[in-house]
Amino acid sequence: MKHIVLAAVLAAFAFPARAADPVEIAKPSCDPKPEFPGRLAMQSENRRKQFQRDMEKYKECMVGYVDARKATAQANTEAANAAVDEFNTTMKKINADIAAAQDMQKDLTQ
Repeated sequence: MKHIVLAAVLAAFAFPARAADPVEIAKPSCDPKPEFPGRLAMQSENRRKQFQRDMEKYKECMVGYVDARKATAQANTEAANAAVDEFNTTMKKINADIAAAQDMQKDLTQ
């Protein structure tokens, strides 16, 4: 009986942990990036307003990208924590089953 339990435990750990494949992260696509038109161009009311609109549009796009990355990172962290919890629960059950089997074996040999 001890050999079966030992074999089961060894089999559970015989396969190395598989690392996750690297994931391609999308880069922000907030183009075109605004460019300062120069001091003389900024004297034109229309050009200054257009530059301000371009700056605001770029800022909103980048903030949206960062917020999306943060949400993804949070979801990944939660998924990893759930996997750790599942692993810990499974290992506790296996250890309890092994201890119970060992106790049963002791009782049978006495």
